[in-house]
Amino acid sequence: MFFKLRTYRPPDRAPDRHAANGLLLSASAAFALHIQRLPWWLSLGVCGLVAWRYLMENFGWRHPPRLIRWSLLLAAVVAVFNAYGTLLGREAGISLLAILVGLKILEIRSLRDYFVSVFLLYFLTLGAFLFSQSLLTAGLAFAVAVITTAAVVRLSLPNALPASEGLRLTVAILWRAVPIMLVMYLLFPRIQGSLWGLPADAFDAHTGLSDTVTPGSINELSSNDAVAFRVDFAGQVPAAHQLYWRSLVLSGTDGATWTRAREASAVNAESWLYSGVGEPIDYTIDFEATGRRWLVALDVPVSVPAEATARPGFILEAQRPVQNRFQYGVRSYPAHRAEPIAPGERALNLRAPRPLSRRVRALVDGWRREADPVRAVLRYFNEQDFGYTLTPPLLRENFLDEFLFVSRRGYCEHYAAAFALLMRHLGIPSRLVVGYQGGVWNNAGDYLVVRQADAHAWTEVWRENRGWTRVDPTAAVAPERIELGMNALQALLAQGALPGELETATIRALLEGRWLARQWHHLGMYWDAANTAWNRWVMAYGPERQQRLLQSLGFDTPSWAQVGATLIIGVAALLLVIAATLLWTRNKSDPVTAAYRRFCAKLGKTGLARRAHEGPLDFYHRIVTARPDLAADSKPIIALYVTLRYGNVAREDLIDQFRGRVRRFKAVGH
Repeated sequence: MFFKLRTYRPPDRAPDRHAANGLLLSASAAFALHIQRLPWWLSLGVCGLVAWRYLMENFGWRHPPRLIRWSLLLAAVVAVFNAYGTLLGREAGISLLAILVGLKILEIRSLRDYFVSVFLLYFLTLGAFLFSQSLLTAGLAFAVAVITTAAVVRLSLPNALPASEGLRLTVAILWRAVPIMLVMYLLFPRIQGSLWGLPADAFDAHTGLSDTVTPGSINELSSNDAVAFRVDFAGQVPAAHQLYWRSLVLSGTDGATWTRAREASAVNAESWLYSGVGEPIDYTIDFEATGRRWLVALDVPVSVPAEATARPGFILEAQRPVQNRFQYGVRSYPAHRAEPIAPGERALNLRAPRPLSRRVRALVDGWRREADPVRAVLRYFNEQDFGYTLTPPLLRENFLDEFLFVSRRGYCEHYAAAFALLMRHLGIPSRLVVGYQGGVWNNAGDYLVVRQADAHAWTEVWRENRGWTRVDPTAAVAPERIELGMNALQALLAQGALPGELETATIRALLEGRWLARQWHHLGMYWDAANTAWNRWVMAYGPERQQRLLQSLGFDTPSWAQVGATLIIGVAALLLVIAATLLWTRNKSDPVTAAYRRFCAKLGKTGLARRAHEGPLDFYHRIVTARPDLAADSKPIIALYVTLRYGNVAREDLIDQFRGRVRRFKAVGH
């Protein structure tokens, strides 16, 4: 070895009690970001570790022995593995990190341990974005980052300095970091895709539409207030009865469960061969991440967005699972003329797997004699004692018979499935369509918000010369669900009223009369608009938007090398500006320091320059030794400087006296 590298290790010291408590505060804030996701026993354990450390810092408790710490570590690893079946992944990883950070804080002995704990807290804070990337999460994470940075600064300061000095430095550091952060964010070369995508296991517990529908499956979404997607319309907003967002078409059934039939991929007779009727509807959809492929579109789309594929049934499907927010534009026609149905497709949508019971067969035989069996069945649902409920009874053996004659209560999929089966027994091709219906208009952002609770199922029947035609039997039982939306229907049912009992105007007046609920609704709309702006301008900032930004700055087709060079130049320029500002501000705001530098500069011209590590007293001793003739004039200057700089004295008369002595000081070389 010709040389040996030695790392610089500053002398260790224990921070004062206030600095240590600041670390515990930042740890508590970081843990609070995950409190709702961590198991209760783990949250209790982490709180216990932080409390133990607090008692050590403030009440003289001893460090736990190494055996106890290793036992706690082993117990934590076993407990996390037992809870999740793994130590990897999102939930298990964050849980393990939280308990390990707590144990690290418990074993702190040196200043280095304090700093390691702080930087682990930064990682724990970033872990919140694996669960949510909303504006609220970003704001809370930023607040925790400020508290943690204040802990870092406070640990770095001498114990004698007040805590307010640490807070002042924290604010100054973060404020100066903002422009560098913006330049880095805007100009750092973007790869295709999103750096903000959630991990694959983020969708394991996701609740949304499924490609299998059984009576009651969509009802599970009725209480899910999560946003499914948002819609910006280029022109006039369609009426409520046109807001049918198709996502899946189900043709296979065993009489109770509906699935995507395997034959559907081969039956491609429609092949998107139809012509629109009337005026088209142009709109842009911000689709939330689901971890699945299927998208949504209004009846019926005539354009296929980039990174999407057209599938039979006039549905759109992403080319890969939607792991992050996906924005796409679509054009749809509310009405269309289709080609004749192919024999294979007709046979697929006429399959009725179970024989009918005697009383259902009697109903079907009667409807066959009707001029329009479709209207006859809808009239039957409307005139008989059928009801719409969010808690339908469980149907077991024969779904169609029990629903038509026993329960007569159901959710949208009950009516859609029963209607489709009846149509097939009547010889009319039919299929189930799953998607969303309606939405709530956000006046704060001028867009439509569709939530998971708006999930809906309806039926399509084949009508000669008209093609696949939407028929929604739910509208025959609960027209409020279609005209006023799911929110209004839920409020109506919560007040004990049944669908169909009140006029639409009465329901609107009833809902609008609740002042507190109305104000809460408006507040929620503004918050959603803020989140939408955050998602569009921050979370969705990818390669395309970066290219447009650079083109606006004068780059025609910017390459990665040009983007990287622009980034380096921009950051360097900002650093120079910040450095110049600091020097100018320091000289302007600290006249004592500026005068002392002038004093040192005068001595430097005589060959007696102050050394970088030299304090004022050491400098004075060297002046006395090297230039005894300057000792008398230098002594009061040094004394005043020490008083003003280190004595926490800021009297204007002393400052004026100090500056005057420096101005009159003359150093003549030998």
